[in-house]
Amino acid sequence: MSASPRSSTSSDSFESGRQSPINGFDSTAALILVPDAEETPASTSFDFSSDDEAEEPSDLQLERLRNSSIPPLSSISVFLYLLAPYLKLGALLLPEAGLQKKAGVLAVVLFAALSAFTRQIWYMLARYVRRSDLEEIVLETFARGRGKERRRMILRQLVRLCVGSLRVLTAALYLRFSVDCLLPFLPDVLAIPSRLITTLVLAAFIAPLYSARSLGSRGTLYASWLSIAAYAAWFSCTAYMHAKGMLVPVAETSTLGELWQGTPAVAFAFSTFWTVPLYASLKGTVQPMTPKPRRSQSFRLLSALSVAMAVAVILPLAFFNASSLPTQPPPASLKKIQTVIGAASLLLSIPSILITTPALPIPIAIRRVTNFPLSKVLIYILTICLSMLPASITRVGSDITLVFAFLSTYVVPAFIHITIHNFRRPLSIVIPPTTPNPSSSSQRLEPSESRNDELLQRKERTLQRRRLGRRLVWDIGVWVLLLPVGGGGVAWAIGRMAGKW
Repeated sequence: MSASPRSSTSSDSFESGRQSPINGFDSTAALILVPDAEETPASTSFDFSSDDEAEEPSDLQLERLRNSSIPPLSSISVFLYLLAPYLKLGALLLPEAGLQKKAGVLAVVLFAALSAFTRQIWYMLARYVRRSDLEEIVLETFARGRGKERRRMILRQLVRLCVGSLRVLTAALYLRFSVDCLLPFLPDVLAIPSRLITTLVLAAFIAPLYSARSLGSRGTLYASWLSIAAYAAWFSCTAYMHAKGMLVPVAETSTLGELWQGTPAVAFAFSTFWTVPLYASLKGTVQPMTPKPRRSQSFRLLSALSVAMAVAVILPLAFFNASSLPTQPPPASLKKIQTVIGAASLLLSIPSILITTPALPIPIAIRRVTNFPLSKVLIYILTICLSMLPASITRVGSDITLVFAFLSTYVVPAFIHITIHNFRRPLSIVIPPTTPNPSSSSQRLEPSESRNDELLQRKERTLQRRRLGRRLVWDIGVWVLLLPVGGGGVAWAIGRMAGKW
């Protein structure tokens, strides 16, 4: 086979009624270049890009993913980070949330289903806009097209601010609650307050884990696995204490505000992080132009398994009832073990939360003169300072953290889904979003090309109608999630914080 591209005559002349000459060449026939199969790169992408920018080469996308805080991860690591956010503070507080057994079971099942539903929404949004980054999904929703650079810049900074604020507040809350768990077992005989010393010691303990560059580092992975193991040990101790009638709250704390009783604790237990980045991370491990990935690389399967396992280890807590005055006081050693491992499950999850926090906007002049990770250090110092604020402030901060987590998990994906599918022009399926315009009036489409374009548009309309039909059920669920669940939950939280009920 020749190494040079071959020329081929166009078949449009048959469609327009012209006959191809039998002998010789037709000088009016259009010539196109047909490259040899060997010259076609294996990573060629056949997806169309967005309206305002061309799709980046796959190797560049992979390079950006590798340099991010959530690089390409194996299936088991993705499953770990999908499961880990569930087994944290909300689950620890469920036995003392004050819910009746039926109400507790119903709340766990409901919010587990809603959490799985919102993850599926993020997954479909990423596939719909052909973007695997939260910022890009927001930009495609609210600032698609050319001439909106300023709006895109503002939205990008706003997304980073909201994501970073939620991560820092959550990490500070976990650190504060871990200190509350440990303080009763520490002597208070020093001139320096025990809370300050304990906070600094715990912060120094997890600092090496926080120094990792990404969730793919060995230390972060081990810490996340140990966090889940600590939760499993805490669950075993809690089940034993419940069976013996001596279950007490995991900690006597004044950190939590008015919203942390009842159903909101369950809603926080099933709040999630990293859904879109983890989908991109899992997709980054699949080699381009390969056959259908294995089932172990299915994001939907891993998401469903993580939710199912979370329900399996959280639902029994709805039947437990922790009381400050149990029928039988627990042994001091057992109570200490339960509290320490509960604090460990929270403490070991802080590095993975802070590692994925967006960097602070440090001026370029400062970044050029030093390689010191100034943004990383400032975020860590801010987290420590927030965890040591007075109790009156931390109670309000804990309520704000819960509301932010509720909005980010249940409201934001529903709002973006409704906006992009009901108030924005649908993205094309088979027609490229941008087509070159004729450079002059003398360039006009042949009749055959017009007919082909008409057939392509007809196919596009048919596929759009099919997609709309499949999306109707999802639209109903999203509206229910946005209005009764999201709107009702936010209204209740505002009224509760204002003391109206």
